[in-house]
Amino acid sequence: MFKDFILNEVEKIAMVVAGLAGFKVAAKPDEFIKLADTTLQNEYGIKLQELLDLNTDDFELWLQKQNHHADKLDALAQLLYMYCEPFNPDPETLTALQKVIIIFDLLEKKHHRTSFENINKRNSIYQFLQNNYV
Repeated sequence: MFKDFILNEVEKIAMVVAGLAGFKVAAKPDEFIKLADTTLQNEYGIKLQELLDLNTDDFELWLQKQNHHADKLDALAQLLYMYCEPFNPDPETLTALQKVIIIFDLLEKKHHRTSFENINKRNSIYQFLQNNYV
């Protein structure tokens, strides 16, 4: 029963992430922001701007309090990553990408979960940071 609930939640979030990706590809930033904000509010109890405004320490505390399942954490990382694309060397992008790395670390350390997709995204983030901040 609990497994079915988790699977339904994962499917719902996967559909939202796919919709977000569609808006991003179609260059519809307003629709992307609106869907991201609604998704974050409904699934995570936080608005997009509130999430972006958290510093990394507060973000880690928020993650600990929320104690989301690994799939919801992964979906959150994907949403934040898409939000940042294309990467611009500005403070908002830097902070958002740091949050993605925090989630990837949490997925690997606490949930023992990694994927080639997340490894590639992590490498892209590190390359961007090295090119723009080192």
